[in-house]
Order: sequence, then structure tokens, then C-alpha cells
Amino acid sequence: MILCEGLTRSLDRNGIFDISFQVEKGQALALLGPADAGKSVLLRVLAGQVRQDAGKATILGMDCWSMRQKIFEKTVYLPASPCLEPKMTGEEYLRFTKDFFGDFNPQKARDLTEKMDIALTGQCGRMSPEARKKLSLLAALSQDKDVFLLDEPFSGLGPNARNALYDVLQDMRERGAAILMTSHVLDEARKACSHVSIIRKGRQVVTQAVEALSITRQKVYHITFSSPAEAADFAAEWEAGVELIGARAMVAIPSSPKTLLSTLARYDVVDFIGGREETEEGFLRYYGDDIV
Repeated sequence: MILCEGLTRSLDRNGIFDISFQVEKGQALALLGPADAGKSVLLRVLAGQVRQDAGKATILGMDCWSMRQKIFEKTVYLPASPCLEPKMTGEEYLRFTKDFFGDFNPQKARDLTEKMDIALTGQCGRMSPEARKKLSLLAALSQDKDVFLLDEPFSGLGPNARNALYDVLQDMRERGAAILMTSHVLDEARKACSHVSIIRKGRQVVTQAVEALSITRQKVYHITFSSPAEAADFAAEWEAGVELIGARAMVAIPSSPKTLLSTLARYDVVDFIGGREETEEGFLRYYGDDIV
């Protein structure tokens, strides 16, 4: 239902480069990464707001740029900070959503209003940031669409609203919707999604099922070489499960380090640290020097 193949879009501050993944019916994929990793850029390409420089982006088999008006009829795109008319009340904003977007399900709206404790009275401009966020989610998730593009949907929500949103997203998946959301919090992805794709500096590091995050406990070794060139030569030889940052390489292996040690004997190694990682540490490892 959502497909990216070699998707590239370069912008002044950030961009995405050679991104490939797909989201099937009933699946939810989380794009995980720090600020400026390119996550929001990717959603904007899929939403038809910007055109890719290279590669392929389709929703329901339709090109996201040339067929964006047709895709708009079947897709919900929710930015991280939606623009709400300050003088509108919550009820007026929902009526606007119903008239403008179509496929608005009143029963869904009532259920979600109760689950997330959403206030519809008062002007949007006078609402708290969390109330505005919940109202935007209500308007988006009450639509009977096939595809949902959600940029940081959990950001700004309190614990009760977050738990309610987990349930709502699960219900949407069970009804056959395809969901693509962005996040910088691993726990959100594990609870809300079936798959994760880690994005670092606009590039895809790894894509896998959420279950793999819980069962994969690989040994990770941090290796410092005498120079970036030496590290690059090692990475070219080793190929699998290696991440380079200058003269430092991080290698993940599921078995004995015997082969790794024999390979490293041919290189000028300055430092070697090894250990067993937990899931959260493994995720942060992909961030590398972007951790703040």
C-alpha cells in the first residue's frame, strides 16, 4: 500500500537518500531517527508536497507526485505540528475536516474523543499544546482512509492519551489500514508498529520487524583504526553489520568473534571494545554521533 524504491530528495538542511521499504495492508512502519534525520522529508514526499529527485514513491500503486490529488482521497497526512485556525472551536474544526476531507466517521470521532479525553469546546488558539495535538489526531484518525502518514503522532501527549493512541492505532491495523509514522523514541515504535526502519543522516540503516528488536541480542564490537582509510578498507572486506564513523567501526555479530579477530589481525587497530547489547542500546548505536 506504501512503496519506496531508491527514494532520494535533497534539501538545504537535510534530505533522504536511496530509501527503500514497503508497508502492506494491516502493517505499521515506524521511521526512527534523531532530529534532521530526514523522516519528515520522506513523509512530505509521500504526501505529494515535494517531488523526489530520484527513485520511486507510490501509495496504492499511484505515483505520489503525479497522482497526488487522487491519493489525497485515500490517504491521511498529519504533520508533527498541524495548523489549526485559532478562532475555530474544536467542534468547528471537526466540521471543517468532515466537509473538506470527506470519509469522516462520526462514530470513530465519538470513540476517540472519549478514549483520549478530548475537549471540543473553546477556541483552538486558547487550547494547551496537548489539547491542540489531541484535536489534530482526532480529526485525522476519524477519517475512513486506507493509508495514514503520521509525523510524530505521540509527541506532546500525556501518558493516558499515549496509551489510548496505541489502542487506536492497533484497531486501525486490524481494520486493514497501512500506517507510516515517524518517531525518535524506540518504545513508541515497539508498542505501535509491526516494523521499524532506522534513518540516520538521511540514509536507511536497517529495516526489520518489531519482534526482531526483542529477540536480537548480538555482540557489538567498537573498533578504532589508525585512520579512516584503514577503517574503510576493513568495512569493505567485512561488509555485513558494520557502521563507520571516521576511524571507528561498529560491528554486530551473532556468534563467536573468532573470524572477526582473525580479520582484524591484518589491520592497524588502535582500540577494541566488545560486549553484549540490549535492544535500546542497539537502537542508539545506529544513531552514532547524532545522539544528543
